[in-house]
Amino acid sequence: MKVKIEKRQNETKINPRLHGQFIEFLGNAINDGIWVGKESKIPNINGMRLDVINALKEIEPPIIRWPGGVFADHYNWQDGVGEKRKKVFNEGFGTYSVETNEFGTDEFLEFASLIHSEPWINVNLLTGSAREMTEWMEYINRKQSTYLSKKRKDSGHEKPYDVNYWGIGNEVWGGGGMMTPEQYVADYRKYATAAPTFALNQFSEDSRYFILSGADANKPKERRYWTKSVMKELARARPPKVDGYDLHWYNWYLGNEFSASATDFNANDWYQVIKGATELEDILKEQYDLIQDGLDQLPEPEGEFDQKLEKMDLILGEWGNWYGRAFFEEKALYQQNTMRDAITTAIVLDILHSNADKVKMASMAQTINVLNALILTNGEQFVLTPVYDIFKMYKVHRNNDVLDVTITDENSDHVKFFASINDKTIYLNVINFDLTETISVDIDLPGLVLQYQKEELAANDMHETNTFEDPNHLRAAIVEQRNNVSANELFDISIKPMSVSVFKIVLG
Repeated sequence: MKVKIEKRQNETKINPRLHGQFIEFLGNAINDGIWVGKESKIPNINGMRLDVINALKEIEPPIIRWPGGVFADHYNWQDGVGEKRKKVFNEGFGTYSVETNEFGTDEFLEFASLIHSEPWINVNLLTGSAREMTEWMEYINRKQSTYLSKKRKDSGHEKPYDVNYWGIGNEVWGGGGMMTPEQYVADYRKYATAAPTFALNQFSEDSRYFILSGADANKPKERRYWTKSVMKELARARPPKVDGYDLHWYNWYLGNEFSASATDFNANDWYQVIKGATELEDILKEQYDLIQDGLDQLPEPEGEFDQKLEKMDLILGEWGNWYGRAFFEEKALYQQNTMRDAITTAIVLDILHSNADKVKMASMAQTINVLNALILTNGEQFVLTPVYDIFKMYKVHRNNDVLDVTITDENSDHVKFFASINDKTIYLNVINFDLTETISVDIDLPGLVLQYQKEELAANDMHETNTFEDPNHLRAAIVEQRNNVSANELFDISIKPMSVSVFKIVLG
């Protein structure tokens, strides 16, 4: 197979926030996954697991979303601040357990800081109020001395947190309210308008980033209707501040009576799940076009102080593989992840990279112990899944320019490519999801190659994973390095089956 790498005609830069993460009070994503308490025998920083902090710090998720998800629309932030925390019952997605609220606003924001992430907070639109939201924002961001800023200081944080990313509502077409687009936009207008600016004066730059609850991308008719209708509603009157549109998409593989397993599957299951991941690209392009069409229909402002909504970023706020049996796990939506999930994670990230001109932010569901997780824990036990390795390998693409990769001879439906460039270094991803065939690739490059290295995550069996007993069974490693290449083409590059490779190619 021959491929040619060239500069893309329209420059496209990869936003690091496409590598974001999502944590929710669901199953043991937070309790046991992150929070063990200050008195725990498990090494921790202020109650948060040290092993998890160190692992996430290494990949530095650019953004992390919390407290949900479904839980966000039943969450009162005041239950999770101060010395006395209010216990509540959590029914979100089969969690059905008492929530102590020991991990609250200050803990989350400390956690985000420790792992070098920017926080994205989802406010309670369903059971809360606009006033509850504004008071939460005041507690978090108010610099001036007020009752709520003093309450934050009394909790141990003198300076404001300066949180910019705010989700207003979550899956409002489902568990977030079963709303119509008309109902939701009416509520969104109120919340977005009520939010404090924290500005020095009316002419100060507005750093707040408000995220609107987008469509259920898994339902073709509904997602088109929802996006069209939301844009139509925004055009009915002066539009409120909207910065992002939060689309949710899961690669469902449920099976008959929710029988599909994350670890017990055959070759047909392997290819079906991978095929599901590839379908995301058309969805993103469709939704992007609908947003642009909607923006074009917005009326021109009549007054000098009125602003036109001219831009709205497409965001993939939740994504990942979701197997049927996860519904019946003792800890809700717990999944062990295999090489199959590493492959689909790589495919999705490369779809996001390739469409970085259309998609500006994404958060994978979820970081720990739920669905497409990077990390699994069980008491003192801890393991990094193969999905973690993909995010670690792909970190090199952040802020790079996208390159075009063209297959110039025979094609294979089981191989995918992506490339980006930073200065004179090209990073090339090659995903071979064939179960048996090793593929040889010739790579035509836009310059003289001085050196290259190949990092590889590869399995010998499609079910391979990492377990608490064998935590490093499937790990990425640098398997090849060559210096003094002095050629414009790399020949006979071998790509194993069931593998993800990232080449670092230095040009002269």
